[in-house]
Amino acid sequence: MSSSCPICGDAPGHHWLWRDERLRIIDARDADHPAFLRVIWNAHVREMTDLTDADRQHVMEVVWQVERAVREIAQPDKINLGSLGNMVPHLHWHVIARWPDDAHFPGSVWSAKQREGAARPRIPAALWRATLLARLGLPTVAVTPELVTAYEHTAYAADLPGGPATLRIGTPEALLEHWLAEHGQTRWAVISAANPWSSRCEKDANHAAHTALRALLVQRGLPVCEAMNWPDDGVAGWTEPALLCAGLSPEEAMRIGAAFGQNAVLCGEAGDTARLLWCVRPTAS
Repeated sequence: MSSSCPICGDAPGHHWLWRDERLRIIDARDADHPAFLRVIWNAHVREMTDLTDADRQHVMEVVWQVERAVREIAQPDKINLGSLGNMVPHLHWHVIARWPDDAHFPGSVWSAKQREGAARPRIPAALWRATLLARLGLPTVAVTPELVTAYEHTAYAADLPGGPATLRIGTPEALLEHWLAEHGQTRWAVISAANPWSSRCEKDANHAAHTALRALLVQRGLPVCEAMNWPDDGVAGWTEPALLCAGLSPEEAMRIGAAFGQNAVLCGEAGDTARLLWCVRPTAS
């Protein structure tokens, strides 16, 4: 790691879409280029030949999978791939969707602007994450003992029709059981879309992600209630909005949580207590 390298200093945040122990994929879009992803090697190396054969094969396989994801989601006329590093000599690959009416076509995205580019809809980060998850598997995230403790000591308040309920790991909740029975369901999960990868985001970004999560669950016809996570027993942390949903299997809840950049979700079944399910492959930091 180099203290002077802006890529080495890149902090976790909503722009991280997927990562493992060797590399990460970030959302690098801007106003002119709405489907622009970047594959970054975590270690501070300059060139592809600085890597072992196995590492070179790994990074290129990820680049190909990112290209496939960009083609699938954005449906561009052309894909640009590039590994330059002239300004920032830290190994990274650009995967960029291009259209003849974008701002710089047919030049590179760093060339002189040719026109005001055609407006294209913003692609939600959750869609990128879900697509990469399907192609690359669960992301690998550093999970410290402190983070585990914070999750295990978090309470979840749900605004059920029968009254407020508090959900905790290993603790039953009668109002939840009644709510599940009313809807003929036996499984439930609490999922948040806020602060991906436990990195604080602005309120507007969290609200937009929460709205998208609610729309996804409601579209599937599942019973949903507003909820709130907060640190319990004096453990440091922050509150954030969440949703209690009935009818999701643990595997479905995990995949939805991963798509919204969550480290873990709370889930359970009727007649049993809540348990924490990790949405990532945890590794020690």
